[in-house]
Amino acid sequence: MYRLVVIDDEYIVVEGIKAMIGRQKLDYEVVGSAYDGIHGLDIIEKYKPDLVITDIRIPGMDGLSMIEAAKEVCPDTAFVVISGYTEFEYAQKALRLGVMGYIDKPISMEKLNAVLETVEKNCFRARREKNEYEENRRRQEKISKILEEGINGMLNENVEKFYRSAKEIFDELELLYPDDQELRREVYKYLCMLCDILQENRKDIPRNELVSFHEMEKCTEREQIRNYSQRIISDIGKYLEAEKTGSRHGTILELLAYIEQHYNEDIGLNELADMVQMSPAYLSVLFKSEVGMSYVKYLTNLRIEHAKEFLKEGRKVYEVSELVGYHHYRYFSDTFKKYVGQTPKAYTMQVWGRADKENPSDET
Repeated sequence: MYRLVVIDDEYIVVEGIKAMIGRQKLDYEVVGSAYDGIHGLDIIEKYKPDLVITDIRIPGMDGLSMIEAAKEVCPDTAFVVISGYTEFEYAQKALRLGVMGYIDKPISMEKLNAVLETVEKNCFRARREKNEYEENRRRQEKISKILEEGINGMLNENVEKFYRSAKEIFDELELLYPDDQELRREVYKYLCMLCDILQENRKDIPRNELVSFHEMEKCTEREQIRNYSQRIISDIGKYLEAEKTGSRHGTILELLAYIEQHYNEDIGLNELADMVQMSPAYLSVLFKSEVGMSYVKYLTNLRIEHAKEFLKEGRKVYEVSELVGYHHYRYFSDTFKKYVGQTPKAYTMQVWGRADKENPSDET
């Protein structure tokens, strides 16, 4: 909805334009009106409208002088002038001020529609395209930044950062490409790039085992594209977890990916065993054999590492305790000290370069 201001010293002209706009249900909202140039300038400065329709001959300040003053505070506002005058000096000044069109009196519906169509074509459409271009450019820059973080996560085997980056990029791509075919093409290019990066370190993984052009072609709707890409992202995450832990067992890879995304929930070994249809006893042995430590120790290490990252961000200790899955603050603090060698408070003080001595009372 475009904001419109109407300025004319004739009440019937102002009300007539308002009525025409309202009767035709045009994409305009009349946010203000005035009957002289001085008050008109105040209205323009107040509402910063998209379009002003003004008479040239108005009291207080003529229309062209008002436009000249308004351009200084509202450079993006478009102007249309109402005039029964065709003197060269008026036309010349109007052109210099960038007036978008003229309506001669008496004003009719046809004349109003014609000038509004001209404004839409020559001004609003160009402005909209410019805004869309700038928005797309900003979104491309944002995607590049997120992508860099995701690649960094892959190279450093930070699976959580990789997952977070992948989700954010897909969200941005959906906004950037409203057409499903374009979205599918760009998502496929993104997935192929991730697979190429993975293959730099894992030469034994053929790309066609991860992403398939033919499978992507079957995705004709956005939800299908999203689901397929999430599956590929999950598979890549499993390989990253494998690199981090040295595990190669398919079931363990699947569980590691699941644990990475649900580490802050109450996940017991029995629940994991049910997921993969194994006995808890066998899974316990397999997990320790593949990963090199028990499931409980692995989960605790994972939570503590995430806790350290949250503490580095400046979050409160009780908040971090909840974020990483510990609902009892004191138990979290004791576990953190056991694994890190210092309490969460002391760790935070050290990270932020403060005194090494901690006040025990601060821990409660």
